[in-house]
Amino acid sequence: MTNKFKYMQLQTLDDHLSRVNVCDRPSGGWIRAVRTSLGMSVRQMAERIGITQQSAARLEKNEINDAITLRSLRKAAEALDCRLVYVFVPNDGSLRNIVRKQALRKARDIVDPVDHSMMLEAQDVGDRQEKTAQIADELVRNPAISLWD
Repeated sequence: MTNKFKYMQLQTLDDHLSRVNVCDRPSGGWIRAVRTSLGMSVRQMAERIGITQQSAARLEKNEINDAITLRSLRKAAEALDCRLVYVFVPNDGSLRNIVRKQALRKARDIVDPVDHSMMLEAQDVGDRQEKTAQIADELVRNPAISLWD
């Protein structure tokens, strides 16, 4: 995969993710929140899924405890006439921000030892931030060196 294609792929996914509206999971979980909003009992949901009432209650508990499978979430969603959507949402606002932050870290790893040895030799280290930014820009445009090593 060429670097240009990789960057286009990053931009496309980033643009798609920027249109996703995300809200935090309700404290009682999505299954319970949707079920109760629909006015559906645990027993009624269990019948629609084809499981026991006890198993349906366990589904809700497992969701709250992060112990539910995607398959179980999907079955519950279908029983509630919904569809399951899951997505990774970048903490930094975008995938490009994550890549840029990592490129800056990697650039500092490259610049710091050079600056240190130049200082020891009493040579001008120049504008460290500018050098770091230039290297980071190059790493983003042409990631020949793996950003994640």
